[in-house]
Amino acid sequence: MITAFRVARGGTPEPKAFEELLAANLDSLYRTALRLCGGRTEEAEDLLQDSVLRAFAKRDNLRDPRAGRSWLFTTLVRTHLNRVRSERRRRETLESDFDDRQFEAALAGWSQSETPDERLDRDATRAAVRTAIDGLDPELREVLLLTDLEDFSHREAAAMLEIPEGTVASRLFRARAALRSALTAQTTQRQIRRSV
Repeated sequence: MITAFRVARGGTPEPKAFEELLAANLDSLYRTALRLCGGRTEEAEDLLQDSVLRAFAKRDNLRDPRAGRSWLFTTLVRTHLNRVRSERRRRETLESDFDDRQFEAALAGWSQSETPDERLDRDATRAAVRTAIDGLDPELREVLLLTDLEDFSHREAAAMLEIPEGTVASRLFRARAALRSALTAQTTQRQIRRSV
């Protein structure tokens, strides 16, 4: 983890230091972008690209170099919020299907290292969790992703989302309850199907 940006003569962090900070956090930024976009890969990639470009352009705004990770996530979340607001104004919905390229890539990566039943159970569990998370209201999903999946504190999530800490706690409680309820219902349905 990068603890500090190296600073060039003009007071601007060097691009190399930004690159190192980004490399250390890219996977978790992508996972968060993917979840914020409801699992839509292309949209998540666009969101990540836009937020990285925005962060690079404004890298001299980073006051505390030790807060680089939080700063990158704040940029990602705010870029996402701006997109959501813009979409609401335009009343457009964007959806992406599983195209041939993605299907071929998934098929090429397939290997049968576990029994079909084990794989089905694991995949069903993952799909159930993804579906449950994606089914949450966006406000609840954002808080859940930042606090439970990316391990940000309530205070950090509140700052990123520009809401009070109490609202973060309330939304997190409601998100967990909704997630628990959805997963319980899906598990019950799977068990009923198996017994038939």
